[in-house]
Amino acid sequence: MAIGSGPFVKPSVLVTGANGYTGSFLCRYLARKGVPTRGMYWPPDGEPDFSCENLELVPGDLTDRESLRRALDGVRVVHNVAALYRATNVPKKMYWDANVEGVRNIVELAAEAGVERFVHCSTIGVHGHVENPPADENAPIKPDDYYQLTKWEGEKIARELGPRLGLKLSVIRPAAIYGPRERRFLKLTQLIARGRFVMFGDGEVKYHFTHIDDLCRAFELCASRDEAVGQVYIIADEYALTLNQIVRIIAEALGVEPPRRRLPYGLLYATAVVCEAVCTPLRIRPPVFRRRAAWFRSCRWFDISKAKRELGFSPQVRPEDGLPQMVQSYRQAGWIS
Repeated sequence: MAIGSGPFVKPSVLVTGANGYTGSFLCRYLARKGVPTRGMYWPPDGEPDFSCENLELVPGDLTDRESLRRALDGVRVVHNVAALYRATNVPKKMYWDANVEGVRNIVELAAEAGVERFVHCSTIGVHGHVENPPADENAPIKPDDYYQLTKWEGEKIARELGPRLGLKLSVIRPAAIYGPRERRFLKLTQLIARGRFVMFGDGEVKYHFTHIDDLCRAFELCASRDEAVGQVYIIADEYALTLNQIVRIIAEALGVEPPRRRLPYGLLYATAVVCEAVCTPLRIRPPVFRRRAAWFRSCRWFDISKAKRELGFSPQVRPEDGLPQMVQSYRQAGWIS
């Protein structure tokens, strides 16, 4: 357990997933604003390496109801960010247990503990490829992969069970989360830096980001605005970018020429299918997999009008500024030269 140097005040807010990217930033965002915050981290990933005043870090697991009871003690607001994500060499049951049954556990126990507000983090991935962009919260639900399917099933449980138990619950569906030291885009940046990036397809498909600072503000708004109770909100930047624009911005931040090589998307997809078929049974992370390949094909362009209108949400970080900030953080960490 880590507690900041100031006098201990019993936390009023619980953030799950404190050793993940979003959860760690949200913990520090709230604590630095003077909110007594408890961050729950998953023990197998290790205790987070940060601490600050107003922050308490405790171990816990969405599949362990007793650990959840301890984490929820005295808490008035829950931000449920924890999820199994990016793991490609684990049984599907682990995804289901964490992202579906784990949501059921924490919603039930939060209601039992008398929690006043509950914000559940889902994903825009539940919409899959957007055929009629920009998509809003009512767009068709068609997950592209098992992770997105489990996130949708977990979201449904939260939205159905929460109100039935008297829990004032809201759901956030974030676009692609980025910001300082977010490793999700590190490989892309490294390939561009080394002159090895290849664009598969025409690169004109649109992709929507949300900066971690803006996302933290959205969580705070959802927990405090009465309009948010019972609602779902897509949280994203003011506008989407094409893949060509993203690659150009990153190349400029790196000080290199934008890559010009292109190959058919079908070639990448076929390679991903073969890699998964060979690696998955051996519990080896495939070097290329369909979910990563889909980045070149899937439209991820969204409408944030509802969040702006009902929450007063207003993105403050432009991707033209946030992406170079992210690249600079990679340099500072020694991940790129």
